[in-house]
Amino acid sequence: MSQQFSSLLNSLQTLINRNQDQTTELIEALITEGSTHQNASWASHMTPTIDQSALLGQVLAGLHNGNLLSSELYPQLAAIEDQLLNWFCQLFGQQYGHFTHGSSYANLEALWQARDKGNKLSNIVYGSEAAHYSILKACLILGLEFRAISTNEQGQIDTDKLHQACQEQIPVAIVATAGTTASGAIDPLLTCINIAAEFNSWCHIDAAWGGALILLPEQQCLVGLEGANSICFDPHKALGQPRPCSMLLYQQPLRLMADIEADYLASPPKKTLAGSYGGELFLPLWFSLLEGSETLLVQLKHRLDQAEEFYLGLKQNTDWQLFHSPSGVVCFKPSNDFSLAALEEKGILSHSKINGELVWRVIFASPTTSAKALLTELEPYF
Repeated sequence: MSQQFSSLLNSLQTLINRNQDQTTELIEALITEGSTHQNASWASHMTPTIDQSALLGQVLAGLHNGNLLSSELYPQLAAIEDQLLNWFCQLFGQQYGHFTHGSSYANLEALWQARDKGNKLSNIVYGSEAAHYSILKACLILGLEFRAISTNEQGQIDTDKLHQACQEQIPVAIVATAGTTASGAIDPLLTCINIAAEFNSWCHIDAAWGGALILLPEQQCLVGLEGANSICFDPHKALGQPRPCSMLLYQQPLRLMADIEADYLASPPKKTLAGSYGGELFLPLWFSLLEGSETLLVQLKHRLDQAEEFYLGLKQNTDWQLFHSPSGVVCFKPSNDFSLAALEEKGILSHSKINGELVWRVIFASPTTSAKALLTELEPYF
């Protein structure tokens, strides 16, 4: 392993020596650009500062470069993958799972399962107006029809209207969101699960952002997830992991693609989107959890505390309309008609919509994001 590191460093030094000024300038520019989301006032998107332990896992994954389509050749890597998946399956109350390259892939795979195992008489998928755009994209790919259900004042799916829609036309699947991109809202998950069960429909939970709350026993908004048919979660959003680190968990096992000719493999591939993959999907996460989950828990609680402090600061100092989610996203609409575009350009905040109404959005994705720093940036507009 030391020889590989030496070779890597030698290659880097050779590259720099060839055109030292230009290469150094480019490296510095990339480091500066990549440091933007590590600022205390960065809160515009779900791009966190990477957990330091995860960086070691990322480097090791690159040096290892094993392909788990041939898992028998990489028993240690396969064992780490199984260990992580078993732990997360227990956390979310699911039976099976695999890592993916992001929840856009996971949502597509979940609806693929739903379509093939569900009611053949329906091609309807219900989800809220605030569902991630990847749900609609997945439906378009799979030949399904997505029908949006309106949301309440907090950006959650209206379950009465969902139930009414199911009575009018039974869906093949219902998608509930645990942490919407727009506002961080968490749909009434248990109610959605029960409605899906009533109509014998698949229930998928898109927990890409809000799934991290499962680590906090005091949080009750994710109760009952064992009743869902599938759940996706992105540690690269809420647990400070590098991309791509995502997972899809589910209750029914995947069938093997035995009808696909792949004689060069020891066993047929499973019914997943990804072909070749390796430790890049999970080794960083394993290193973050190597000494237990306490560090990630501390970071998660700190983020949520900062979100609460920011919300209270706005509540005490403004008469703005506020939307506060339990997942670390705070949205607001100033009472005055002024633009915050200058702050958006600096990555301090972003705009979004709740029930079709334009709002400004602040996301506490990194433990480095500071409520005090954000309030200071916004103070001139109070």
